[in-house]
Amino acid sequence: MDIRLRDLGQHKILEIYGDVDLYNVGELKKAIFDLIEKEEVKSLVIDLKAVPYMDSSGIGALVAGQKKMKLRGGKFALMHLQDDVFTMLKLATLDRFFTIYESETQLQGVA
Repeated sequence: MDIRLRDLGQHKILEIYGDVDLYNVGELKKAIFDLIEKEEVKSLVIDLKAVPYMDSSGIGALVAGQKKMKLRGGKFALMHLQDDVFTMLKLATLDRFFTIYESETQLQGVA
């Protein structure tokens, strides 16, 4: 798994590349929490366009990130979900828990 950070307006975009599973989820969680705690981010978007597989530990890291951002009054969203990852979120009814964007164009209209 590889993680990259970039800015898009007021949004911080955390781009994830590769599978997210029990063996590397700590790296994802650290990246999310470091951004929230150290950077004082107001809007964090996790871009999953290059994540073909995510197990329950990865979903758990996203849920933890969402909760932490909510406590700090920030916005947390997911973007570009692959079909398998989206199906997993839907099965757990987490597609209603997260804000999900299909494209950057859709995100750019959000303050």
